[in-house]
Amino acid sequence: MGTVLGMLTENTHFKIIHSAFPRIGDKLQTLWGNPEFGHYMNTLLRDTRDGARKGFPVDVFFALDALAEDHYQAFPALRPRTDVWAEESGELLQTQHKLR
Repeated sequence: MGTVLGMLTENTHFKIIHSAFPRIGDKLQTLWGNPEFGHYMNTLLRDTRDGARKGFPVDVFFALDALAEDHYQAFPALRPRTDVWAEESGELLQTQHKLR
């Protein structure tokens, strides 16, 4: 498939997530290629319930993390400007200076 959605549905990380948690997979399909994708991934990967969240199986957690990176590789303009894992090592410092 040459479509943007096809890029996701053929992704190994997405397949792991969708098979274990279909509702999350469906939501990821809706947000793929949109700025809201990153925010949604953050809500999945970080405990916002003061430790009350059960968490994901290890394989799904790693697939979510890898899929987030796959998304930023496919849509570099959507990578958060303060991403400490950005490929350009000076990007964070440059962003901080622009904010001042």
